[in-house]
Amino acid sequence: MNRNKSDNLFNIYSHRLRTGLYLCLSFLVITTALIALTPTPAAASYVDTNLNTFVHDSDPTPEGIIGQDMQLKVRIGYNGVNGLYNPKTDEINNVRVRLSQDQNLVNTNGIVPSANKSNPYDPDDESEESEAYNEGFQAGASRAYNASLGLTYPVDGGTYPLEINASTMTQEKKLGTLKKGEYQEITFNVHIRSDIDPGYYAVPVSIFYDVPYNSSGSYGSLNRAEFVNISVLSAGEVKNPATTEKQSAFAVGENQTTPGANYPEPMNYSVNFRNQTNRTLYDVTVHMENSLDGSSEMQNTALAKSSASKQFPFEISQSNYDQVFTQVEPDQTISPVYSMNIKRNAASGYYPISYTVTYKSTPEATLLTKENHIFYININNQGMNDTEDTERTREFNANDRTKARLVVSGYHTEPESVYAGQAFKLVVELQNASTDISASNILLTLDSEKTDSSAVFSTENGANSTVINELKAGESKEVSWTMIAAAGVTPKAYALTVNEKYDSPEFKNAEEKVTLDIMVKQVARLSCTGFDIAPNPVDVGSESNVMFNINNTGKVTLYNVTVDFSADSIQSTSTYVGNIKPGESGSVDAMIQGLMPTEDDGTIDVIITYEDINGEQSTQNETISLFVTEPMEDVDLDMMDEGEENESTGIFEKIKLPAAIILIVMAVTGGVIFYKKKKKAKEQDIDETV
Repeated sequence: MNRNKSDNLFNIYSHRLRTGLYLCLSFLVITTALIALTPTPAAASYVDTNLNTFVHDSDPTPEGIIGQDMQLKVRIGYNGVNGLYNPKTDEINNVRVRLSQDQNLVNTNGIVPSANKSNPYDPDDESEESEAYNEGFQAGASRAYNASLGLTYPVDGGTYPLEINASTMTQEKKLGTLKKGEYQEITFNVHIRSDIDPGYYAVPVSIFYDVPYNSSGSYGSLNRAEFVNISVLSAGEVKNPATTEKQSAFAVGENQTTPGANYPEPMNYSVNFRNQTNRTLYDVTVHMENSLDGSSEMQNTALAKSSASKQFPFEISQSNYDQVFTQVEPDQTISPVYSMNIKRNAASGYYPISYTVTYKSTPEATLLTKENHIFYININNQGMNDTEDTERTREFNANDRTKARLVVSGYHTEPESVYAGQAFKLVVELQNASTDISASNILLTLDSEKTDSSAVFSTENGANSTVINELKAGESKEVSWTMIAAAGVTPKAYALTVNEKYDSPEFKNAEEKVTLDIMVKQVARLSCTGFDIAPNPVDVGSESNVMFNINNTGKVTLYNVTVDFSADSIQSTSTYVGNIKPGESGSVDAMIQGLMPTEDDGTIDVIITYEDINGEQSTQNETISLFVTEPMEDVDLDMMDEGEENESTGIFEKIKLPAAIILIVMAVTGGVIFYKKKKKAKEQDIDETV
């Protein structure tokens, strides 16, 4: 009885113990599963790339910001010594590089996928997604096999840091043939995931290449997946990027003094924005705000009248003053130029002008980065001062203030000769001739001489101003403009004025001007009309009179015009025409003597030579047609009139000439008879007159 009771108690406690253990085990399993399912931020990873053969980190390591676009730069090449997969050839062909599709490497959830994972797509599916998965599956299988042989290196369990989308994984860089020892840098436009922590991350890159046949047995179309490292930074919390220089892409106002202007003069100034990052920035837009920053106030320099305004000091004549720059290289400075009219009631003082700068980190980025900056300008408006402080607010007097002396030390045009209607480059060398006074905020504006209310010179892009930030004492700098001379101007020298406006330490808004003389030339143009050649044809030894007009259709005088006639069948001759003014004509009247019978098409070369005002010669070629024939015996004209048809027919029948020759002989004979009749009639008229 006691034994049965003990057994029952043992069974009861055993059952309870098993139930308790089961519940504990179930709790642990559920807890573990819940922990596994709880999302955790991606951890950083770093891969030692010394075993890479083809894919190498760029220097410096590419940097990106969490949740933003970046440019991933990678060096591609091999030296035949370092790495696991060195080909036994001096070059590889058909080189293509992509971000890796290897599903064993592109891990976005912190769990390393199985190397035996099958393709979830239908085997007959030929879509891009299926092909991409197959590519990654095959590369992964190859990598797993190499790992079993100890020929690869592990990833330390980190996470893929890039957003995976169609535009990311379809980027392909084709390098063609790559020689041993040759390295090329390529760039991928990517987007950093927003759910990862700052740190270093390894990014897999696939390289596809063809190895020419070699005795090692490793040749054909091959591919490898290797890693590069990137550095991911935190965006941080920046309330005012202009005051947090380390986290601001642009440094503002470097090497600039505060621009100033006196009402009612306009304020012409520029602002320097230097890219202080180590990467190129794209689609940079500088936007000037048309109101003052609420956190920054205008600083008075005089007691302002009650009616004086301390708000935005400029008249707003445009909807916006945005200036766009396609790209800005590292350490490059861009300088937007402004010309603003001061408000009539603006108080005298320093005004904080706000600028908003937006840019992209990559050319195709959709995310714009924005930062705000403040740049001060100085306005002096005597009419709005309540009391005049002569030492601070009066206009400067050139007699009691020293200023720099800016001169044009030289200038030239490219090309050297400037022709009307054609573009040219004007290069001006500006020098600060002062020995100890610097100049800053130098605004240069071109002003052209006018003809018929139109400027002779205009700039190709319509902008006739440029800015030089600073010229130290004795320093020189070159500035240039691409210009066009008006098409219809008279050829002569025209004035081009360079207006200078600049600041010196003791003299603001100094003004000077320098006038340049630029010679504008016109292209000579002529035409020939009214050709009269008689007789034609002409006998050997006889002369033919050639007359025509040379018309000056250009805008320059043609000097010392001469005309030369030359051909194998004539005696070369020359005739002098003289000077021909624009819009006028010169007459050519020359006698050309036949030298030998024409054996070609009768073309006579006519070379017209003329000079410009400097004596430089030019030529223009024309042609006329004149036949020279053998002289024929005199024929009684009366007899010829009565029986020329019968005689000609008889002769032709006797010698049986071809029809074409008969026609030519008849034409020549007829021309000679006609000319002699005309000449005889002319002589009779002269005799009767006498």
